[in-house]
Formats: sequence, structure tokens, C-alpha cells
Amino acid sequence: MLEFFGTYGGHLCGFGGFLTAVAALLYARARVAEFERSVLDLDWQQVAELSLDVAKLKKASQKWQNNTNAMEKVSQKELLERALIERMMHNQPNVQQIRKIEM
Repeated sequence: MLEFFGTYGGHLCGFGGFLTAVAALLYARARVAEFERSVLDLDWQQVAELSLDVAKLKKASQKWQNNTNAMEKVSQKELLERALIERMMHNQPNVQQIRKIEM
């Protein structure tokens, strides 16, 4: 019995691998055929225009996000400066604000 598997085991495994490869090939071909049927009547000009519109929207969205981030950064900087000035004023109570006197 052991001699049978030793002698023909490699042939059986090779044949199993061959059948698996054929099954995978047939499955892939069926999926490609299904895809081809689904895009058979597709207007490729409209697809190109839609992809261009998507690219434009993406660029506008990125520009909007960059502007938002810049404004947020500026507002955070202003808040930090205000907090720093208030802290300096709080630490030095003898400092008085300069008054403008008209002459």
C-alpha cells in the first residue's frame, strides 16, 4: 500500500493541481465574460466625462480642506497669542496699559 502512494502519489498530486488550475481558469474566464456583458452598452465618453468631473470635485475638496486647515491654524495662533498676553498681564499686575493722549 505504501509503495502505491510512493509510486503514484506524485502523479495524483500533479493531476489534482492540474484540475485545480483548469477550474481556476474557467472561473476567471466566466467572471471576465460577465464583466464584458455588463459594460457592452456603456458609453465610454460619459465615463470619461464623469471621471473628469470626479477629479475636479476632488481638487476642489482638497482646496477647501486646505483653506479650512489654514484658517484653523491662524485662529489657534491668535488664541495662543491672546492667552500668552493675558498670562503676561496677570503675572505683572504693576504694568498699566498705555493711554493715548491727544495734544
